[in-house]
Amino acid sequence: MLIRRSRLIALACLLVCGLLPGIILAQAAEEETAGYQGNPHIFGAAFTVNHPFESFGEQHSTGYGISAIMDYPFIPLLDFTATIGWNHFAGANDGADVDVWEFAGGMRFVMGVFFMSGEVGYYTEVDDTSFVPGMGLRFDRLEFGLRVKAVTGGSWTGFRIGYYF
Repeated sequence: MLIRRSRLIALACLLVCGLLPGIILAQAAEEETAGYQGNPHIFGAAFTVNHPFESFGEQHSTGYGISAIMDYPFIPLLDFTATIGWNHFAGANDGADVDVWEFAGGMRFVMGVFFMSGEVGYYTEVDDTSFVPGMGLRFDRLEFGLRVKAVTGGSWTGFRIGYYF
């Protein structure tokens, strides 16, 4: 009887010692995931400095823009992202000033604070659609990013500083 009871106690101890770390790690993982999914900083505003290149760079000088931005967590490695923005380019070499509205949306691959994004964007005034690759750093509220817009009527690289509310 004593041997049977000691085996039962030993088995119960092994079971508890084996399950306890798993339970603790599972709770930590749930808290981490809940914190990521519950990120309240989804919408923000951004200021962009745009450097035109190719033929667009011959007609226009460095511009600036403001944008409304969104970064919504989908799963821990992927976010939905969207941008609606206004960009102004001053004329160069007798070129006229141009205001370009941008509408873009896509996904971000997130690795800690670093992200790489792929979006599809439409641009007024150049009236074209393109793939917009980007990368940057996203902290809790601040974002520093680089995005390249290459379309037939105008191509530029944007350096963006964003703040999420």
